[in-house]
Amino acid sequence: MKYKYTAIAGAQNIDGRITKRPIVDIEISNGKHARAFVALIDSGADQISMPVYIAELFGIEKSPAQERPMMGISMVPVRGFVGTLTIQIDGQKESFRPPIVFVDSEMPIVLGREGFFDRYRIEFEQDHDTFEIVPTSA
Repeated sequence: MKYKYTAIAGAQNIDGRITKRPIVDIEISNGKHARAFVALIDSGADQISMPVYIAELFGIEKSPAQERPMMGISMVPVRGFVGTLTIQIDGQKESFRPPIVFVDSEMPIVLGREGFFDRYRIEFEQDHDTFEIVPTSA
């Protein structure tokens, strides 16, 4: 399915045009509890990551979880923990339950390579203001 890039309010490219990003509507659930969010598709991110408040919303506790260090663009290591939730991408038939790194940080939900790019073929067509998400056969 093809999606349009999303304009980011108040953000501009170096050339002065409005910044647009590959953002999708998603539903996150854990059992019967579900909530709608938006997520950034990021081919430079190693894992799917979310702020820790989402783990708290769905009752995922940090203590029994596997600890996971992460390093962002700042190259400063941050500690997170691993959990799983079910993700349904708007316009896609199948939901999936990938490993997610929850980080105590104000950050967007990021759909990174592990658990997402190995499940979907992502084709960025920024010159056409679209991107495509197609399920892989694996």
